[in-house]
Amino acid sequence: MAENLKVLASLEDSDEYMLLSLCKEEKGNFPDDIEILRRALRIPEKVVCSNRTTARGIDGLCMVLRRLAYPCRLEDLEYIFGRSKTELSLIINEVLDYIHDNHCHLLSDFNMSWLSQECLERFAGAVFDRDGPLDSCWGFIDGTVRPICRPQENQRLVFNGHKRSHALKFQSIVTPNGIISNLFGPIEGRRHDAGMLRESDILAQMRVHMTTPQGRIFCIYGDPAYPVTDGYI
Repeated sequence: MAENLKVLASLEDSDEYMLLSLCKEEKGNFPDDIEILRRALRIPEKVVCSNRTTARGIDGLCMVLRRLAYPCRLEDLEYIFGRSKTELSLIINEVLDYIHDNHCHLLSDFNMSWLSQECLERFAGAVFDRDGPLDSCWGFIDGTVRPICRPQENQRLVFNGHKRSHALKFQSIVTPNGIISNLFGPIEGRRHDAGMLRESDILAQMRVHMTTPQGRIFCIYGDPAYPVTDGYI
């Protein structure tokens, strides 16, 4: 591994295939898969940061993938990509912002092909086949607490009494295939799960997109922290 890191740090712009090959060896990602992912996310071939720092799109995506692989610090990436921590931070944030700005609707809109009535029927059937009490439950909702460093201001807003730490909270709905189909957040760590549900307004969307013409309502399952409604159990 150490030898690979030295090679990666000395790569030139023309050594794209070698970079991807070493990414495969280090992380198990196939070079073709990374390029396919870049095209699917429509990441441009050249990424330009706010201070004019530039990088190839494929390099920026590799940096993001490695950064999101826990545990990983920016200083760990210096030896892999031959960039300073400042440059790495700028490029990674630029690529992440691009992905969020162009694709965040995929995690907030229920009017998607993978949440069609046919898919909901299949999800509900999978839950029911595993001894689920209902044949209309298509997903599972829960909130998650992500700890953060104590802020200098507004500490009370982000302090979570249950976890006894400063944090941000997210709400997600996971389908039986293991995919996060809806994500809401972040919001202040002090907020209750029921408050997140109300603020996300997903129940109103579900009444529109999760009800069949015959009047059948597909619902989601969650813990007792959430209120019982037509679309939630």
